[in-house]
Amino acid sequence: MGDPRSESPKVKTPSPRRSPKSASPRDPSSTQDPTDAPLVADTEDVGDTVDGDSTYESVMSSSASMASSIFRHRQENGRTYHAYKELKYIMPNDEAENDRLDLQHHIFSLTYDGALHSCPAGKDPTKPLRRVLDAGTGTGIWAIDFADEHPETHVIGIDLSPIQPAFVPPNLSFYIDDLEEPWTFSEKFDFIYCRFLTGSIGNWPKFMETAYENLSPGGWIEIADIMSPIDCDDGTLTEDTPLLKWSTLLLQAAGQLGRPIDSARLYKQQLLDAGFTNVMERVHKWPQNAWAKDKKHKEIGAWSELNLPKCSTHEASPFFTRGRPGPRKRSRSSLLMLRKDIKEQVHSLPYWPIWIVYAEKPEAEKA
Repeated sequence: MGDPRSESPKVKTPSPRRSPKSASPRDPSSTQDPTDAPLVADTEDVGDTVDGDSTYESVMSSSASMASSIFRHRQENGRTYHAYKELKYIMPNDEAENDRLDLQHHIFSLTYDGALHSCPAGKDPTKPLRRVLDAGTGTGIWAIDFADEHPETHVIGIDLSPIQPAFVPPNLSFYIDDLEEPWTFSEKFDFIYCRFLTGSIGNWPKFMETAYENLSPGGWIEIADIMSPIDCDDGTLTEDTPLLKWSTLLLQAAGQLGRPIDSARLYKQQLLDAGFTNVMERVHKWPQNAWAKDKKHKEIGAWSELNLPKCSTHEASPFFTRGRPGPRKRSRSSLLMLRKDIKEQVHSLPYWPIWIVYAEKPEAEKA
């Protein structure tokens, strides 16, 4: 990975993207978000769908207007993919996928209650953030927001695809590079942020070690990732449920490609093995629909209901088409059942576990 100070950013020039404003604990360092107790369905009789719910209607009615702000190569399955180091990142890089990534950023904003991260990085005035790395920046929307909030910080976003906007804060730079290649930055970072890289990194222990080497003493790393398969708390997600079948097939296909999408369960121990301390693990829940009684989960669920159909069809296809024939053939009928299942979910609360794991590099490294 080249030194960003000597490289020119390779980026396209689409419209700038901005975000709209709006596992059980096993030890003291493994916690759940206070709002993430077992999900309870809203049993108010509003018919067979959530269309009568005010939160749901608000999200749905605003989706068209929000599309104008948060929804704005190689050919495969009717989609385009990055050409640089092709096949290393399995998801598309076209406008449809970029729109979905920005929608996902909005859901994260709701999850974090408007914050951009969970760890203590930047919260101690005696430890200013000089340099921050957004590893796997995607559309660059997180890096843009972070650079806006921290004008004193030099923010760098790295990705395989040149899909970031050209008009960005002056303290932000985007570069096209491979995170699994050696990092050759001439200066270390005070904070490294990684989001939804599961399925993109083949050797996580090596990645943790590389991140450790490129952090300043006292620096932080935070990794936010989805865990597959989908889960639930109320027993409504049975083995015959199309949604569970599909997510299980996806997990199997990703494993066959050597890009597991349940990697988050190992992050805590991998960070400890790399030498990090103060490792914290939190699990949030993204309901797949707006049936949750809790207001925050209801809103997250409404947006997630828009997100999954975009992800489940074309975006997930490479996992199946590049995997073994068995999962590929079964996935076709599974997708048809999945679309029907999503539309017909009533008082059922499946959710995606979202793992947030962060850790600190010790102030004094071991000799």
